Amino acid sequence: MKKYISLSKYPGKTGLYFYTEFFKHYNIDATYEPRSCDNIEQSLKDALNENISGISVSMPFKQKVIQLLNYKNAYVELYNSCNTIKIEKESIRGYNADLAGVEHVTKSILFGDRITVLGAGAIGSMFIKYLEERHYENLNVCARSLGTWHERYKPADVIINCTALGTSTEESPYKLGQIPPNTRLVIDLAIKDNEFKRQCQNYNIKYISGREFYRSQFLKQFEIYTGIKPDSNVYDVIESKQYETI
Repeated sequence: MKKYISLSKYPGKTGLYFYTEFFKHYNIDATYEPRSCDNIEQSLKDALNENISGISVSMPFKQKVIQLLNYKNAYVELYNSCNTIKIEKESIRGYNADLAGVEHVTKSILFGDRITVLGAGAIGSMFIKYLEERHYENLNVCARSLGTWHERYKPADVIINCTALGTSTEESPYKLGQIPPNTRLVIDLAIKDNEFKRQCQNYNIKYISGREFYRSQFLKQFEIYTGIKPDSNVYDVIESKQYETI
């Protein structure tokens, strides 16, 4: 039996649910276990000792883990982020399945759109670099670490929320009535319903949730782990059955 794990400071049950269902569907003899992690180097050593086959890496370890890899996929190096590790014969091989999520949720952005990106961590930086490479020029990056958080009130056609605000609590990057006028699209990496989503519904703003991002990221990661290109319709059926319970 193969073993797969996730390493996160705050492990959740989303990956456990989807991997368990997909392993069943594709008749794969494997398990998936979310684990709490404070020391990524020690956790990798433990994984090698346990013959773990794959690791899903969450924040804040997506950049820290890169120096511990024996092999880096081109997208790991290009975007300085690794969320997927495959272990083969004690070789720690890093991949960036998050990019599939970025590609999917940005399809509705138009050239000429004024784009505000909230957060400049690993995922925020990936969105920024991806958009810059595709010649989107009207980018406004708002992050406390950059001293630009207050600039989130500038006019925007598109807002991309890569922060935890609105995700783990009822807080939102914008209080009621503060979303910039004329905003037509919000991409929010939150999986659960939150205040930001409710505000978008009130103002008839198109809202793309983190579920869309996670769907593409998961399907790519599953393919990296197993070599099987999964059917997206299978994911949709599994999601519709139990997403609200996880």
